[in-house]
Amino acid sequence: MVVLLLAAALVGATPGSTRIPEELERTAEALESGKKAVTVVATVTEPLALGEGNVPLGMQRVIDAKSRHGRHLVVVQKAQDSGQGGAVLMLLADSQAIVHDNATVSTLPRDILESARTRSLCGRRSLCQLLDERRGRPGKVEASQLRSDLHIPADEKTALKNAGADSATAPLHTLTFPHSDPAGGIGPTEILLTLLAAGAALFSLAVLRTRYRAALVGPAPPPLRPPSGPLMVRVPPEPPAAARLVPEGPVRPATVCTRLHPQGYVELDGWLYRASWADPQLAPPDPGEVVDIAGQRPGDLLAFVPRSLDGAGGPAG
Repeated sequence: MVVLLLAAALVGATPGSTRIPEELERTAEALESGKKAVTVVATVTEPLALGEGNVPLGMQRVIDAKSRHGRHLVVVQKAQDSGQGGAVLMLLADSQAIVHDNATVSTLPRDILESARTRSLCGRRSLCQLLDERRGRPGKVEASQLRSDLHIPADEKTALKNAGADSATAPLHTLTFPHSDPAGGIGPTEILLTLLAAGAALFSLAVLRTRYRAALVGPAPPPLRPPSGPLMVRVPPEPPAAARLVPEGPVRPATVCTRLHPQGYVELDGWLYRASWADPQLAPPDPGEVVDIAGQRPGDLLAFVPRSLDGAGGPAG
């Protein structure tokens, strides 16, 4: 039930029209929860693929967070290539991006660039023109071209100064992609996915313990001789004993561990085995009582009133 509720919450929280890519969601959350920090520094350590979801909606959320809280966004690309996710972050950083020598920035599809234009992220000489995929073919833009055409700074100190922030006097809020950010916390999507995975694991464990517990409790019991299965014959009761079933063939004594109604566990030679109470006309024995066990394999074991109790009436009915 818990797993179903978590799954429903996950589906409801991430529909195709309202879900935004993770990198944009985390950036917007950092801009909104930066507390006293006026600048958020996003570091891209590996090529960042553009996550699934509504990219225009995610871009707008980042823009709104910057405007509402008066904060700036600086992107530091430490990866050899930005990936399309990193390129979108650069568009949102108002050109306050740092690209190291010999690095490249991925181009972007026309529809994403058009969304950037409608949100005033593209000027006459802007990153949009350089990142425009020609004829729909993905490409790369060299760092040297970015610096010559857009004057993108080569170091973090200059980028922070251009953004109006001084790391020596003003606190910064930092986050890292694609790794988790301890300072920024875990987003609601990650929490929900973690809870869903934990619930599914607990549910699977419960099912396995219920279905296969008998096979996991102990090894196969020692073989009985003769190896043929038990033959049950009804014998006339001797007053005041009640009619009961007795096995024909060899048996082994065992101690009842859980009430056999009709199945439970018995201790046989120091191991626990699942056994069934053989005579439905008699009340099953209580834990601690001794029974006779007949059978060859776990799951086929049958428990009988001990032969030593012949004429005593067996367990109370």
